[in-house]
Amino acid sequence: MAKSTDAATPLIVALGSYQALKQTKVIDQVIKLSKSSAPNILDVHSADDCAIKFDSTVFADRECIVKQCNPNDWHKFKAWADVIIYRPDQEDVPSHEELINAIHNGTVLCAVPRILHLIGGDIVPSDTAIIEGHDQTKIDNLVNANKRVIAIEELAAFVIVGENAMTIGGEGGSTCHVYTQDESGESITGPLPTTWNEPIPIEEILQFPMPATASHLDALEEHVDTDFVIADDVLQMAALDEECAENAEEVFPKIVACGRTETLQMQAIVDKVLELSGTDLPKVLYVGTASFDRTDRYNVCTKKFREIGCEIRRLDVSELDTVPTMDEMKKVFTEWAEVIMCSGGNTLHALLRWKDVGLDLLMKEASLKGVVLCGGSAGAGCWFSSLHTDSLRPDNMKNKEHVKNELSEEELADWDYTKISALGFVDAVCIPHFDKAGTNGVGREEDAERILQESPTTPAIGVDENAALVVVGNEALAVSGDGKATCHVIVPCDETGEMKSAPLPINWEHPIPVDEILDFPIPATASHLEALEEHVDTDFVVAEDIAQAISEPVNNNDHDQTNVDDIISADVSQIKIVASGNERGMRLQPIVDKVVELSGRDLPKVLYVGTASFDRTDKFSQQTQAFRDMGCEIRRLDVSEGETVPTLDEMKEVVTEWADVIMGSGGNTLHALLRWKEVGLDLLLKEASLKGVVLCGGSAGAGCWFSSLHTDSLRPDNTKNKEHVLNELSEEELADWDYTKISALGFVNAMCVPHFDATGTNGMKRSEHAEEMMKKDPTTPAIGVENDAALVIVGNEAFAVSGDGKATCHVIVPCDETGEMKSSPLSLLSKPKLLKQLLE
Repeated sequence: MAKSTDAATPLIVALGSYQALKQTKVIDQVIKLSKSSAPNILDVHSADDCAIKFDSTVFADRECIVKQCNPNDWHKFKAWADVIIYRPDQEDVPSHEELINAIHNGTVLCAVPRILHLIGGDIVPSDTAIIEGHDQTKIDNLVNANKRVIAIEELAAFVIVGENAMTIGGEGGSTCHVYTQDESGESITGPLPTTWNEPIPIEEILQFPMPATASHLDALEEHVDTDFVIADDVLQMAALDEECAENAEEVFPKIVACGRTETLQMQAIVDKVLELSGTDLPKVLYVGTASFDRTDRYNVCTKKFREIGCEIRRLDVSELDTVPTMDEMKKVFTEWAEVIMCSGGNTLHALLRWKDVGLDLLMKEASLKGVVLCGGSAGAGCWFSSLHTDSLRPDNMKNKEHVKNELSEEELADWDYTKISALGFVDAVCIPHFDKAGTNGVGREEDAERILQESPTTPAIGVDENAALVVVGNEALAVSGDGKATCHVIVPCDETGEMKSAPLPINWEHPIPVDEILDFPIPATASHLEALEEHVDTDFVVAEDIAQAISEPVNNNDHDQTNVDDIISADVSQIKIVASGNERGMRLQPIVDKVVELSGRDLPKVLYVGTASFDRTDKFSQQTQAFRDMGCEIRRLDVSEGETVPTLDEMKEVVTEWADVIMGSGGNTLHALLRWKEVGLDLLLKEASLKGVVLCGGSAGAGCWFSSLHTDSLRPDNTKNKEHVLNELSEEELADWDYTKISALGFVNAMCVPHFDATGTNGMKRSEHAEEMMKKDPTTPAIGVENDAALVIVGNEAFAVSGDGKATCHVIVPCDETGEMKSSPLSLLSKPKLLKQLLE
């Protein structure tokens, strides 16, 4: 089989014993190195009764062809062999120049270290010895002779690929150990990780027991209060305003902050980094200071980006002797890089080093030029104004394996989280690893709330390990790497001082303002929400309110007597309504097409009224998506909170003069109707309807146009801070509610039952409950609208439109003879009928 490996790269599997070749991970690595799924295996041994035992069937079971020969004949098979297992008795081992050539030309050699030493060939640095087993006397003698030692336990292997290497572990935690001398001449050691998927430089491996040299590491806790935030005006001398003017249409910063380093290998997260960079193959600058510039962490962080073909450079500044000049750093940061990726690890160490060498300022400059900033754990928290960190963990060091080897479990668990300052690109506390506990046994979420209670001035964002917070300018969204993990907002309650937490939805396609995200756990302020059930019997039908408004104008508005009379006497045949069963209907093409058709414009001007969803931007983004994609101009009218309500003149202009289409959001219909009545928006909606403006919406945005509707407004999580409520209540509490019938605006004289084919979180089917409700009050007919359908009303006529080709609407009326409810689906093929006829 032809060898495809670089001729200058030896491939060697140094074994703790030949028993290691029974270990699945070792066999897998041998086959991987061979570049063949079923390599040819040559087993070289001294005689049939060789003292060094090895069972070749472990490779035969993998469909490999295995041949055996003695040491004098192996060269006859060298062109055939992909892998050579070399196990002659010690006295039969010569220095084989041909064997050395073979391993430099793509053949994988498996042997114990003593055989490798006899073969020669400069497999490892000359001052380094590889030994099998753990003979402490032999190790001490070698170290005292100024040798660095790699000791391989019996079931482990040390895989050498040119000048790089990695450990493959075996059963029982078998691994390799590095022994060397510290500056005082004392012998120090550390086990090698067995989790690597790629080799790292052998010279770096031999430094594993050695600590980092930065002086601040001697007393890191003394630097906890250091301020690392970069002031906004610190870079004025760089004339950035002029430089950034070229990118005026872009929004900065662009940040992808992951809960842990490994999340940067998850496709959804990688895709978001690529999207923000604006290129399929961005140039990535890796900054591994937090992980002390260790290559194993570089391999983990950059793996996915290397696989797709990105050009990647690394900047090592953890140690003084590797720091480039300022000009070199500036060029790669602010001119070359399209993505800057920071490793996880010790954030406090990284921030101190960056401040020492001026890298913090270059990161700020790069962010203002549109470079994407990303990372996991420490590489996420560093971008925030502060973060919750385990930087004081005793093994959060360069030589963590040595520290773990030296300390007891109690000593390793004896540490506390702390809050430190960071670069300040996002004004919040970052809590990475939010869903995990530290080695001190304390959960991140639990401890973060403790720290926040001590200093409640800044809100916090917790990032689950498999999630990322994506920040684009002043907006953000959560992205899940596994479809479950998310981010969480933690803020103090003004009244109690207790922390309130809410997970962020992971189905957003667009970011929303960070300020709004940070309010997610906070309830809406409308006083009626404290006892919403008390308002169930409120009459919201507009006609009665208009009669009252003639003598007593609402909110001292400028509706004069003539205008109100015009509204009352207007020809109702102009009314145009598209009422969808749920919010998704406003994104289904047949329903969208009908809204556009009724507007009489190719690109209607759409006014979005999101009161029912408490003016949340995520709902706005979802429900207006189809119209934004078309290029429609869209405005939003926010009246859920008192401080966002425009003047009546401003509302009148946009509702009755500007809009071609008014879209009501889904959500809490009772809350919306109460707010509209309070601010006078109900009258303006009536006026708009009589001027031919198309009224549309799904769920609450459908039912609000009818004389009454079947609603879940009393559902405990039908609130502004629904994620917080869902997080706090049990399943039983969330299911403890009933549907109710409420009055609505009265533009259509029927009861609307949205979500007609769905079941609520209380376990009740909408259709069945609506029929039972009508038995108690059979005077008004009802129209049930399935989730993916819409009832279209034009003047006195109506018909059903299906968004998916199946869903439709239903008419429910009482039987005069029996009093039972009769339900009939509307045909999707029939022409519009008089609404009165439909209801009969």
